Amino acid sequence: MSDKFFKVPVEKLLDKIVIGEHNGIQFNESQWGMVEGLEENRFWTHISARRTGKSLAAGILAFAKLLEPGKQVMVVAPNFTLSSIIWDYVTDIIRNLQLEVDRFNQKDKVVKLINGSTFRLLSANNRDSLVGRAAHLVIVDEAAIIPDDEYFTRDLRPALSTYPDSRALFISTPRGKTNYLYNYYLRGQDPEFEDWGSAVFTWRSNPLLSVKDIDEARRSSSKKLFAQEYECDWTTTELQVYSLDESRHLQDLTYVKENLSKYEIIAGLDVGYRDANAFVVIATDGEYYYVIDEYISGEVTTSELAAKIKELEEYWGIDMIYIDSAAQQLKADFAYDYDIFCENAVKSVNDGINYLASLVDHDKLIFDRNTGFQTFTALANFKWNPKTENPKTIHDDNSHASDATRYGIYSHVKKSINIYA
Repeated sequence: MSDKFFKVPVEKLLDKIVIGEHNGIQFNESQWGMVEGLEENRFWTHISARRTGKSLAAGILAFAKLLEPGKQVMVVAPNFTLSSIIWDYVTDIIRNLQLEVDRFNQKDKVVKLINGSTFRLLSANNRDSLVGRAAHLVIVDEAAIIPDDEYFTRDLRPALSTYPDSRALFISTPRGKTNYLYNYYLRGQDPEFEDWGSAVFTWRSNPLLSVKDIDEARRSSSKKLFAQEYECDWTTTELQVYSLDESRHLQDLTYVKENLSKYEIIAGLDVGYRDANAFVVIATDGEYYYVIDEYISGEVTTSELAAKIKELEEYWGIDMIYIDSAAQQLKADFAYDYDIFCENAVKSVNDGINYLASLVDHDKLIFDRNTGFQTFTALANFKWNPKTENPKTIHDDNSHASDATRYGIYSHVKKSINIYA
């Protein structure tokens, strides 16, 4: 009997696996690191960059364990949407290899093979479903997104006590040092925790990623986001979206205001309805963007909002106003009743955020210390939501001016490119 955790040789199994158009799989450095980590450690924390195939590898390893008779394999993720990625990989492999199953429950996400092994999908959001289940292998996908480790210490850790050779695999990209997963990573580096191991694999572990693609991602992302997602940097994301610095990005913009003929004047409008409205005025020479005025209001009537925007439009000579594309009725009312014409903003949220973050990183987005201070404060306190797989911001009082600024700048850039393309 083999002493290895995986009794079925993974290397030979890879040659037989069919997924999509791929007939046979070759693991990269990160994926082999996952295999070795589970062979040598009972608890393995696998920190890997985006697009390094960690979910695919986890699915194949789950399948390898299922081929052993009578094994229990569970995948846990923050929610069913995220955990379904590995579910799809495993069930596709079973289907493509035409393995006979004893039970296949798509609704409850349970598969039982005729050899008695069971594959089960669970959500960390449904804590009751985690209790009372024994497992030979537990895979926690996108582990850093789960807010705390109570799901493991209270619910899953006992499940690993039934079988002496059980394993737990935590896979994720980093989400800052305040997350429990960072502590698990540190355990894996500490000789006192003999059962724990951990490793970090950046984008370089996947030879299929071209340097050209990575350079493009580096240019289109903020420094923080790129460092987190591709370099697996624990220290980069303390949830702040924009790395604003008061000494660099908050200035006296009198010199811009006194030379408006050198700039295009644009504005972004985020309509709050029940929340605050935000109207941000921006001067640009095509390379630098200067927030020269702002109007952040609470609950006001449409006529009051229109009167203020009309006043600012005439005072600054605004060339174009970009409005939230969801506010079509207000856009029509402005045009018909108040002679204020707006253009729909480009709603590619994360692309727009990345573009603004790049401007901030290169000191090309500047705020007037008197008439742009509220907008500066909003962007400086704009935060990522740590509970989502893909980067998504928290909706709060800082969102409105942040969105209005993004509407103005990113929409103007994209529409200008389209005109001249």
